[in-house]
Formats: sequence, structure tokens, C-alpha cells
Amino acid sequence: MSSLVRHQYWEDALRTYLDRVEWDAFKWGTHDCALFAADCIKAQTGVDPAEVYRGTYSSARGAAEALRLHGAGTLLKTVKSWLGEPICIHHAKRGDIMMRDAKTTGVCVGQYSYFVGVEQGFDRLTILPTASCRYAFSVPFEAL
Repeated sequence: MSSLVRHQYWEDALRTYLDRVEWDAFKWGTHDCALFAADCIKAQTGVDPAEVYRGTYSSARGAAEALRLHGAGTLLKTVKSWLGEPICIHHAKRGDIMMRDAKTTGVCVGQYSYFVGVEQGFDRLTILPTASCRYAFSVPFEAL
């Protein structure tokens, strides 16, 4: 998706978004890991990569079907279609999209990354070490 470029105030927009959803519970179709990653991208770029399948599902099965019908088949392939091939996780920067595995997306905030879901008994944003992730995807900056 070539139109994805971070805008001038991406850091403020990302922080505002993360502050707003910090205590929101995981919910398929409105606040799940795929839409969380898409919302982080939207905050930084103004473009919603998940626009075509928002509101089309409300369960895990529905999410998988939405990825098959409107995405690239799987969550990993869909994120690749949004941002290109993964980069080395050690090169991830604040705002880049992270994947713990092929089915869980989050956002890098530095040494740690935020993910949405039930983790360590909490049903909200959770923080995990960025180094524990398997994939990182760069949200592009405007070319100078």
C-alpha cells in the first residue's frame, strides 16, 4: 500500500490513540489485534488499511473469513500487503507494526511493544518486550 507514509505529527497522533484505547477490552471486529495495528497505522498516516473489512465480523471465525475475503488470506499476509516485507526486529522503531507470531499484531514503542488482548490476566493493552516478537514491519517515513 504505497500511500502509507507517516505524517508530520505522527508521534502525537499515535500517543493520543494509545492513551485513548489503553483500558479498552479486546473485542472481535472493533478492538482486536488486526484492527489495533490498522488503527496505529491510521493514526500515523491518516490512511486506514483495514477500512474494507471494518464492521464485517464479530468473532474469531469472522475475522479469519474477513482476512480471506478482504485481506490477503492471513493476518501475516495482510500486514505484508499493507507494509511490505518484514524488517529485522532489532531495527524496529517507535510506531512500527510488530507481530509476536503469525496471528498477533501490535505496535513498537521502543524497547517494548503494545498488544491488545488477554495477557497475564489483563484484557486490555499489554506490554511485551519488542525483542520477543517474530516480525517487524516498518511504517514508512516520507522520503527526503
